[in-house]
Amino acid sequence: MGMGGAFTAVADDASAAYWNVAGLSQLTAYEIALSSAPVYFDNNIAPGGSNAPWQGFDFPWYESMQFMFPIAKENTLGISFFRPFHPQMDYFPGNPNLSTLDREEGSYILNPTFQESIIQLSYAARLSAVKNFSLGISVKRVTNDQYYFLPITTGLESQIPGPPRVIGYGLDIGLLYRIPITKYSEEFRIGVAINNLVTNVTYPNGLNVGNANAGVTFSPGSGTSIQVPPQITLGLAYKNDFLFKIRNITALDLDLISDPDFTDAYNKYLRFGTEFWFLKDVLGVRAGYSTPMSSPGDISIGGSIRALGGDFEIDAAYLFPIAPQASVSQGSAIGTYTTGGYNFEPFHLGLSYRFGGGQELPPPKVGAFVRPSSFAPSQGEKATFFLDTTEDVSVNRWSVLIYDSSNHLVRGLRGSGSPPTKLVWGGENDQYEPLPPGVYSWSFQVVDNLDHIGSTPVQTVEILGPAQVETKDPSKLLALRQQQAGLLAQERQQLSALAQQNLQRLLGTEPTPTVVATPPVEANGNTQVPEAGGVPAIGFTNLTPDQVLAAHFDKNGNGEPIVAVSYRSQLSYGPYLYQEAADVIKASVKTVGTGLKAIATRVYYGKNELTLVTPTEVAANYASGRINEPQLLQLSDIHINGVKVGPNVQ
Repeated sequence: MGMGGAFTAVADDASAAYWNVAGLSQLTAYEIALSSAPVYFDNNIAPGGSNAPWQGFDFPWYESMQFMFPIAKENTLGISFFRPFHPQMDYFPGNPNLSTLDREEGSYILNPTFQESIIQLSYAARLSAVKNFSLGISVKRVTNDQYYFLPITTGLESQIPGPPRVIGYGLDIGLLYRIPITKYSEEFRIGVAINNLVTNVTYPNGLNVGNANAGVTFSPGSGTSIQVPPQITLGLAYKNDFLFKIRNITALDLDLISDPDFTDAYNKYLRFGTEFWFLKDVLGVRAGYSTPMSSPGDISIGGSIRALGGDFEIDAAYLFPIAPQASVSQGSAIGTYTTGGYNFEPFHLGLSYRFGGGQELPPPKVGAFVRPSSFAPSQGEKATFFLDTTEDVSVNRWSVLIYDSSNHLVRGLRGSGSPPTKLVWGGENDQYEPLPPGVYSWSFQVVDNLDHIGSTPVQTVEILGPAQVETKDPSKLLALRQQQAGLLAQERQQLSALAQQNLQRLLGTEPTPTVVATPPVEANGNTQVPEAGGVPAIGFTNLTPDQVLAAHFDKNGNGEPIVAVSYRSQLSYGPYLYQEAADVIKASVKTVGTGLKAIATRVYYGKNELTLVTPTEVAANYASGRINEPQLLQLSDIHINGVKVGPNVQ
């Protein structure tokens, strides 16, 4: 109400059952809410004041009582009691050709014999088939408030049993669509509320009610059935946490009433409102304007204070000027009464408390790796981030954030909705300028529609500089070729020995142990040939010497140096195989360091073959404890019998 009633596209608390029932799907905790007009009408509404035979409604005057309870993720049930009586909803000015009094009596809602009292059961849920779309429905029982009526003074009270009564049933439907639009928590909302879609009420105690140019007419009879006119409201809202550096939402509603007794100009309402939250959502302020399209309307202001971590909330709203005003002291078709100059209460107060609710949902699980982990943009190379959300979650926004060695953000790749499975990066910053060579850290994170954040561990990617061009020396080139030829011959000899050893094992004879030669070492301790051939002795503490088939330098398909390790495993269960291979990779990188491109591990088990290609930097991070085994496997290229698989395949 403090936002001028422009709440159809917001609808984010228990009062959504009244404004737009679809908004209840946003609730994540149980919520109890009360609202009141604390200084409502006096007891002089009936003739005779406090001595009237049917006097009632004194302080306090409740307007609503609600209890909402989520039953599952984005599924909420609620039960509500409403006695709406304010000019922002359930109020229509009526036929402009009639007097003020006649217009009030001509409105099915303003007619004092038909002040609504509603009990309502509501349900709302987000539809999984349409992302960010919610649907709600309410079934309600409508009566007139037993404490608010005017006695019949034209002699009819003796012909009907008791005061006029009204009873009926109705249906409300609500729709809400939320559209995330940028990386700054901005959101555009569309809401539609269709109230009194099929609502009929009757006067059950023998009172016939008619509507003439002079106003409402009454006569004894079998009772009148009235169709409550449908009311359709279209709401738009814009939410952001960035523009004003505080949380803000601005809303606009257009209300259309299908009441044939009113002209079109009096069947349209326009509502506008905005609110801001300060002090970390402890203090909220709001303002609004509500008006019929045909005449000036009402300005409203409001505020909220939250306590107990935001679970307890006090809300207040004030509306001015109050229109229309009437002080009726003459007889009418219904009776003689006075309102003391007020038809509506300007001040409204609300209390709400949130507690418990459904089980707190964990953050979404995500995974990501980059290939290659080292690349040279100067040579036209690019890195590809492979992104995965392993759960069926509704992602509002996602980001891949890249930092330099000083922990400064240099590149942010962001988007809304579900993330892509692949993301290509050319080594540039946010200004699309090339970054200098070096090691950069990065992580992938997503935010779901409950603002839960799921993130991968921090990983690294390296930008390589331009390749150094050396002056060609014919003598050095010849020596290098001779050296490579010798190493290839040595490798062929080793492979032949291994093949002979495997053949003897298959024939059941004892093989002759094969010794893996260690390459010559220069005076400074460096191996003479790091590109191919044997490697320094690796201590595979988890393997026996008979299991190790080969361990040597090699080159991958791009001609880059790697370490190739082959062994036969006695295991067959996937997780145990991966654990064994991870220990082999750790031992390999501790021996050869990170100067090579990757460690290629080939495991023979049964009639199957498992291969893992692990970047040496990833292996070094695992060996030093920076990453765990699942992350090591996630960052490795894994094949079983030549088919690429994920690390969870057994």
